[in-house]
Amino acid sequence: METRPDISLFDANALWMSQSGETGEPSELAALFTRAASGDAAAFEQIVVKHERRVLTLSWRLLGTMEDAQDAAQEVFLRTFKYLHRFDVQKPFEPWLVRMTVNVCRNFGRKRQQRSAVLVMAGEETDRAEQQDPSRSPYQELHSEQQRLMLYRALDGLPEKERTAFVLRDIEGMTTAETAEALGSSEGTIRSQISSARLKMRKLLGGMR
Repeated sequence: METRPDISLFDANALWMSQSGETGEPSELAALFTRAASGDAAAFEQIVVKHERRVLTLSWRLLGTMEDAQDAAQEVFLRTFKYLHRFDVQKPFEPWLVRMTVNVCRNFGRKRQQRSAVLVMAGEETDRAEQQDPSRSPYQELHSEQQRLMLYRALDGLPEKERTAFVLRDIEGMTTAETAEALGSSEGTIRSQISSARLKMRKLLGGMR
């Protein structure tokens, strides 16, 4: 039986839960995806509109800056358009899109680390300051800007796999099974990663406080 995480240092329910883009009857969605896969640009635009906030928010949580999140979201939808013909319209679309987003963000994160290493070797300073969303911020429910920054710094201190699992399970609100499916892993592995991530987050956030 799934239980909600008990994270004492911040309220998981206040962590800007993403809204699912899965709206409409299954038959309507299937028809929309079929049209888009056949090259219907208007149909694909509807898919983007329905899911762009979900993809952008998840990318932001995984990457930590709006600039990287916007670039990643653009890449996600480019790949979605390219590979949409492989999607089984009888299955839910969102898990497939989440996997795509996670993979793109992982690639972006690795490239960013490589760029940072090059800049450090060249003696240049890197600026990882937090950037603000020009529109409505998904963090507005947090008690303060300081808490938001603390959360991002703590997330940035987690290993990539633990951070991704933690974001999907404890922040996105997915179940362990859904997280395992999205990451192509076993539920046992996800539980282990989540447990380790929670302990580290408590310690990191506690140190910041």
